[in-house]
Amino acid sequence: MLLGEILSLGSAITWGISVSLFKIIGNSVSPYILNPLKNTIGTILFVLTTLLISDISAVNALSTNEALILALSGIIGITIADVLFLISLNILGTSRSAIINTIYSPMVIMLAYFILDESLTFADIVGGLMILLSILYLSFNQEKSNISNLNKGLIIGILAYSLMALGIIMVKPILNRFSNSIEMQLWIIVFRLIPGTLLSYITMNFMMKKKEIILQLSNKKIWPIILLGSFLGTYVGFAMWVIGMAKTSASIASILNQTSTIFIAFFGWLILKETFSQKMMICFFISIIGAFIIIIAPS
Repeated sequence: MLLGEILSLGSAITWGISVSLFKIIGNSVSPYILNPLKNTIGTILFVLTTLLISDISAVNALSTNEALILALSGIIGITIADVLFLISLNILGTSRSAIINTIYSPMVIMLAYFILDESLTFADIVGGLMILLSILYLSFNQEKSNISNLNKGLIIGILAYSLMALGIIMVKPILNRFSNSIEMQLWIIVFRLIPGTLLSYITMNFMMKKKEIILQLSNKKIWPIILLGSFLGTYVGFAMWVIGMAKTSASIASILNQTSTIFIAFFGWLILKETFSQKMMICFFISIIGAFIIIIAPS
């Protein structure tokens, strides 16, 4: 049964939907507010789910070192990477973000090669280069009024996905140890979410004034979208992402996660009515071909 592969693909679909939902309110709520809110909702749901199907004593199976790694992974992959992603999303929109998303797979494959000793083939390198070149091409020859902001969004987006990749690679050995225990996989998610979420509140209070925070939170129109996007992205999607990673290799999981590129673009068109320029279409197809080369490459 290809449970890991199915869950990894499912996470890509839910991520594509949640990205478009968060983009709707991107101009109404700061990423520094949205990040702790969505992570708080996800954390509450995961804690309730975990306590319903597991005993809290199960966490004793984690060593102190593993718990620290999970906490650090959460700070890198949730507190820092998520904020950077939301900032990039607001700058680029969902269509360009879909292209930037393609860097996630080659980053996971590269880190898995150096950190986890997973194999890296010539085709992996070729596919990864195609993805990177498509991103670089997208940043060139833009209108002068937009080039500075666009390049800023590209750099921030690349950094965000690179940190997401590092965050999950850090915990892959722990996931491997508990690959047959859904209960422990859920506790691993909770251990990542809690420190990442707490630190994101500190970041919010450091970066924003209290009056500004209260003003944005008083906007009732943002809450249905925050709740739905958090449920789909931070709860359902995140669970499928982590459990899928536990059930298959990091490289295969990341490649299937990479299909979120297609779903981000699709739901950006369906929900936000965004369109692709000719240049964006070229970059999109080059990056998709690069991801496909990685998929069909013999291991």
